[in-house]
Amino acid sequence: MIKQKSYHIETLRGIAILLVVLGHVIGSTSEGGMKVANDSFFRYIYDLFVNIRMPLFTVISGWVYALHSVKSDNISIFMRKKVRRLLFPMIFVGSLYFLLQYLIPGTNNKMVLSDIWKIYVFPYSIYWYLPALFLVFVGVAICDIKKYLNTISGWCLLMLVACISCYSELTSIIPKAIPNYFAFKNAFYLSPFFLTGVGIVRFKEKLSSPVMIKIYLAGLIIGICLQQVNYFYPQLTGFYSKYHLSIIIGILSSAYLVNLKLNNRFFIWLAQYAYTIYLYHGFGTSGGRIVLSRLGIQNEILIFFFAGCIATFCPILVEKVCKNWKISSMLFLGTVPRK
Repeated sequence: MIKQKSYHIETLRGIAILLVVLGHVIGSTSEGGMKVANDSFFRYIYDLFVNIRMPLFTVISGWVYALHSVKSDNISIFMRKKVRRLLFPMIFVGSLYFLLQYLIPGTNNKMVLSDIWKIYVFPYSIYWYLPALFLVFVGVAICDIKKYLNTISGWCLLMLVACISCYSELTSIIPKAIPNYFAFKNAFYLSPFFLTGVGIVRFKEKLSSPVMIKIYLAGLIIGICLQQVNYFYPQLTGFYSKYHLSIIIGILSSAYLVNLKLNNRFFIWLAQYAYTIYLYHGFGTSGGRIVLSRLGIQNEILIFFFAGCIATFCPILVEKVCKNWKISSMLFLGTVPRK
């Protein structure tokens, strides 16, 4: 049962996972997902929320971590839980996704079967998030043990380092020639958002004051306006880039939404399946498109809603089946069934 004080976080978790699903239905480029043109309304919708989806999901992870942060005497238990929660699904769900993509006609971004080993070493498809978040957990746990996050000044310093690392990854200051082993570059991208969630919990009086909430909102409005200028008139954006906006909007939107205290029953219900939806929505986005394509349906609106529904609700059935056995629950959900 979700505690009363967490309703607003569960609401945001439900919103975040729905944004992730719908974003992947559309696809990040004209070569993926629905393969919509760059001037399509769907492409605009994708780009509108691109700086909110994964940052919000990650801020929530940081928020939850801060409630049960790691100590030196429970680090081994913490690490075992994160391996089970993140790396088991990365291996087993990722492998299943790879094999189905390889075997089923009509899927995007097929790889050669002999390259399957690469998905365990490098970021793969939507599953890049799992090793990247694992590395973030490891890094923040070390900082916690060293007590670097015990003060607002320590948190600010780490946030500065994280933002610089994030910007370096987005702008390829970190050379692309350096292999992205275990998605460590993606971990740099996620780190400021995770720390945002941690800070909002630990330094609530300072970071969630009425003044700060107004600053988040003002900064978010300015950021979104600049994002629109960047989208429609890219030639006018000489003093900033989409990479600045990615960090600014990601942090400010999440900080504002967390403090907004939204409460919605549907999203609270959806949130309990958010992780499973994340793990399996890729099967639904592809499957929904393929089914309609076989039926000769090419209408983009129908594809968007049909594939979105399949990708959102079918994973819930997967969880209800897998959680009945310990082995399937551990390997394919990253959880241990409750007795």
